[in-house]
Amino acid sequence: MTVTVLDRRPAVIDHASASGAAVALRGIGKAFGEHRVLHDIDLDIAGGEFVAIVGRSGCGKSTLLRLIAGLDTPSDGAVTVDDRANGWRDAVRLMFQEPRLLPWMNAAANVEVGLIHAPRHARRGRAAEVLAQVGLADREAARPATLSGGQRQRVALARALASNPRLLALDEPLGALDALTRIEMQELIEGVWRQRRFTAIVVTHDVSEAVRLADRILLLEGGRVAMDVAVDLPRPRRHGNPDAAAIEGWVLDRLLRP
Repeated sequence: MTVTVLDRRPAVIDHASASGAAVALRGIGKAFGEHRVLHDIDLDIAGGEFVAIVGRSGCGKSTLLRLIAGLDTPSDGAVTVDDRANGWRDAVRLMFQEPRLLPWMNAAANVEVGLIHAPRHARRGRAAEVLAQVGLADREAARPATLSGGQRQRVALARALASNPRLLALDEPLGALDALTRIEMQELIEGVWRQRRFTAIVVTHDVSEAVRLADRILLLEGGRVAMDVAVDLPRPRRHGNPDAAAIEGWVLDRLLRP
């Protein structure tokens, strides 16, 4: 087990066969009026890498994720995806803490919302395929109100995956779930990522979740990257692993420092 603090992107695993997008941030700053949230961030994320962003509330985690996902523009600096400053946003999908499903549509139709650019005749088959991949093959016709919280998040994940994104951004996607459902969803997200090898970036308040999922943990403090930690542990990772607990404790010590 290795814990490393780095000034640049760690080579935790071999991403040579990954289909994910490579992300580069140079001199990124973000201000809302006179309030500056992010300060001069330089960051490289390899294609196919799984990165977790942790930090106290208000440190800029979600703002950074929105910039990477192309939902907002930086006040300073530039974001590039596969060396392109423009034209890459169609390769990105974002999954939120709330499923944001349309209540009048069934599960399959909600997934098809993520396939707006696909030919109409192909949408239903693709929706059925990704719903099966997230364990909901028998719930295509179910409305959101009849699904559990975990099932609704599975539909949201299927919608995000339907268009084969090269970059999946996840903003506290499991925060509202109970403990057991959260573990099941962690396993599901990790399994889909290992199969498809898109680039994944998750914002989470749960350091244990970050260690469970990520190749690399970024800790934000005051709008800056204060720690960049490689998580060099074999997958799949199980709860109770002492090496994972050691990394979690080390990150928490820094996070909780007065």
